[in-house]
Amino acid sequence: MTLSLQGPKACKHLLIMLSLMLVCALTGCSIGGNTMPEGNEKLNSRVLEAATTGTELKLADVTDFDWDQAGFVTEGTLATDIEAAFGEPITKEKRYTASPALFIFLKDGKVAKAVRITPDAFFGKEAKKKYGRDVVLAPLEGHKGFLNWRE
Repeated sequence: MTLSLQGPKACKHLLIMLSLMLVCALTGCSIGGNTMPEGNEKLNSRVLEAATTGTELKLADVTDFDWDQAGFVTEGTLATDIEAAFGEPITKEKRYTASPALFIFLKDGKVAKAVRITPDAFFGKEAKKKYGRDVVLAPLEGHKGFLNWRE
């Protein structure tokens, strides 16, 4: 038995494959949600300031966009774990690796924004949880440099 690359059947298969490739190219067929991580200098610098000075920071006071829940993941978190916790994988890679932390903000249960945070000031045990608008990033008692998520 031989496979012929000529004739109407081969053209039909080639057309189907090209159509699928075009659909994937146009829709971004890959792991990753609709929200891509972005930078936010104001938020990032306020988190760094709170960590280095050992002061509390109410997250709602330093965000200028609408959200009703927030949480974070740390560098190396699997995209599937991010999706399980927040509804979207956020990254097109298998793991999130763009910064030490990624703050994820939700509005009405959907991811509204994902912000890369450069200070490495968070504990993994508090990651992948959702916190309300009253969440405060509070320094670990007696230790500058680390912040806990507290409601």
